[in-house]
Amino acid sequence: MRQFGTMLMCLSVAWAACSKSPTTPTNVPPPQTACAYSLSTTTFNMSGGGASATFTVTTGNGCSWTVTTNGSFITVTSATTQTGSGSVSFSVVENPGDTRTGTLTIAGQNVAINQAPNDPLFGSWGGTISKGSGCPANLPPSVAWTGTIRRMSGATTELVISIPSLAVFNQVIPMTFNGNSLQFFVAIDTLYTFNATLAPDRRSMTGTFAGGTCSGTWTGTRN
Repeated sequence: MRQFGTMLMCLSVAWAACSKSPTTPTNVPPPQTACAYSLSTTTFNMSGGGASATFTVTTGNGCSWTVTTNGSFITVTSATTQTGSGSVSFSVVENPGDTRTGTLTIAGQNVAINQAPNDPLFGSWGGTISKGSGCPANLPPSVAWTGTIRRMSGATTELVISIPSLAVFNQVIPMTFNGNSLQFFVAIDTLYTFNATLAPDRRSMTGTFAGGTCSGTWTGTRN
C-alpha cells in the first residue's frame, strides 16, 4: 500500500512538471534595423582656383560610415570614419588643366566633385598652321594641330602639341606669357618661333610664326 502511494505521488509531481508553461526570457534584445544614410547633396561645382565645402550625412546613432575619394585633387579635411549623423568637409587644390571630376563615396553613395579650370586657357586646343612666303616646298600649305595647355609646378606653363602630318606627337614645349600674348618655340625642319594673342575670353588665339626664311600664320581654339 505504501508503494502504491509513493507511485501516485511521483506521478503527480511529474504531471505538474509537464503541465508548466515554458518560461519566456525577459531580456530579449530588440530586433536590429538596417542603417539608412541620407546625404544633404550629391554634387558640388568647385572653383578652378581651389575651394572647400561641407555636406552632412544623416543616419542612426549606432550606424558607422567611412568617406573615400577617387580624386587625387580632393582632400577630406574632416574625420574619414564616423558613427551616427555627422558632416564631411573637403577641399580641392587649384586646377591647372581642363575641367575635372572626382568622387567622394559614403556608405555606397557618391558625391560628384566637378572643378572648372582656373583659367580658360588651360585644357584642350586645336587649330591650323598655314605657311607663308619663304617656306620649304615640301611643307604642306597648312597643317592641323592639337594640344593641351597646362600649368605645371610654380608658374611654368607648357603646351603638349601634336602635328600628325609632320610626325610630331605629344611634344612638350614650354610657353611664356605677357598678359594675353604668348610665345613658344618648336623644332620642325628648323627652330620656329610662334607668337600669338589670346582673345579677351582666352578661348581662342591668332598669331604668326617664323623660322629660317619661312613665315606664316596660325590659329587656335579652345575645345
